[in-house]
Amino acid sequence: MASTSDRLDITRTSDVELVRMATGGNNVAFSELVSRHGGSLRTHMRRMGAQSADADDMAQEAFMTAYEHLTEYRFDGPLIGWLKKIASRRYLRKVRSSAKYVLTDDVTSFDVVEHRDLVSKVHNLDAALDRLRPAERLCVTLNFSGELSHQEIADELKIPLGTVKSHIRRGLEQLKTILSPSVAQAQKTKPFLETGS
Repeated sequence: MASTSDRLDITRTSDVELVRMATGGNNVAFSELVSRHGGSLRTHMRRMGAQSADADDMAQEAFMTAYEHLTEYRFDGPLIGWLKKIASRRYLRKVRSSAKYVLTDDVTSFDVVEHRDLVSKVHNLDAALDRLRPAERLCVTLNFSGELSHQEIADELKIPLGTVKSHIRRGLEQLKTILSPSVAQAQKTKPFLETGS
């Protein structure tokens, strides 16, 4: 059993050293990695579209997969990026098997929200992502949070590269509109302008 001082020491250890320790059979080191990165991984899964319980399950499955393949981690980027790629691919397999999303190149408008509603309902990135089409949300999240290239996303989703780029471009345009500080500022000053002389 690890003592409190051992636990404190391991919390100060880098991810690189923890991975090396875990590949040598140190389960406490791997537990520290899970503790350190579990929240980020669950957030990533929810941003891709997973419900909370599914996000928790898939994050746990991703850690189990990572543990089994820890020797394949090449230390060529942050560990969380590698973990997100594992989790993303697991999630995509689940999406494809359940046909939860239909990934099309639909360019019709998607429930354009009045600016007055944006300010009251959208305060953060997660809420803004909820307003995107599922395919746009998935592609944007895979690209920015999951650190997959456009080509990797196209390969994983089995859709054309141009479609991936379109989803990401439209998703980013929507996020920019939804999260724009000028929209929030306009809403704050509008009542003053309407009542002022």
